[in-house]
Amino acid sequence: MNRPRVSIGMPVFNGADFIQKSLRSLLVQDYEDFELIISDNASTDETSLICREFAGNDARIRYTRNEINLGAAWNYNKVFQAARGKYFKWAAHDDECHPTMLGRCVEFIEDTPDTVTMVYPQAELIDGEGNTLLTGLDQIECRDPRPHRRLARLLQSLNHCDPVFGLIKTEFLRRTKLIAPFFGADYVLLGELSMLGEIWELDEILFRLRAHSRRSMKANPGARARAAWYDPTAARKLFILPDWERMIWEMFKAVRRSQLSTSEKVKCCTVVIGLHYWQRFRNTGGRFKRQIKARYSG
Repeated sequence: MNRPRVSIGMPVFNGADFIQKSLRSLLVQDYEDFELIISDNASTDETSLICREFAGNDARIRYTRNEINLGAAWNYNKVFQAARGKYFKWAAHDDECHPTMLGRCVEFIEDTPDTVTMVYPQAELIDGEGNTLLTGLDQIECRDPRPHRRLARLLQSLNHCDPVFGLIKTEFLRRTKLIAPFFGADYVLLGELSMLGEIWELDEILFRLRAHSRRSMKANPGARARAAWYDPTAARKLFILPDWERMIWEMFKAVRRSQLSTSEKVKCCTVVIGLHYWQRFRNTGGRFKRQIKARYSG
């Protein structure tokens, strides 16, 4: 069997409300050399029936179902570990892609130097009915050769985290910890990719990020509930580190395990410290965030 150029991984749990729209938006892409790997995390709604029907009608789809819910982090990583393509894209069950997204991203990434880890298109935020709420979401592109400046640009700019659904070079993604079992793991993953190389933006709105009441952040209020969404065993832990503190700690760990020089590691840690203090004192007018931007931009 020929290997596809692109692998798309869709982890899902109880996604019946939106998964048909998401699947259709992927299957009508004008670029067809891809496989779609769906991992159903023991859904209790109609997700399984919907996915099996789609898989029966399109040979590019590989559908599997977990016997028990193993958590979002495990499921996100499972679809990547099954990927065979040179490039990889995560797809959430409730988001949508413009029909030209995959083709434009492949065309774009294949024209980038080896130092680029991933590309992503601009995005818009939509509601449950598909109405546009906001355009031009996170813009994290940085072509600076210095890892600490790329990390600074990323941390200044991340909000919705839509670039994580861009197109990533598989060789670089394999060098990360993927989606770890804690809230904000997608931020840390992008941080790892930014330290490994450049992230480029495709200046076209080709991705639609959906905001709705059952989205993980809204459906799981509180640090313990969100931690359990990523990893069900977290619900049994005596102590759960607050979301922000855990993310900052994991970002430090990502810097430490990187292959950067000692000098670059120190500079990256300084960037993370600046982000931490901006969060603590964000009500003072964003002074610390502006300091990071002034110091590391340009």
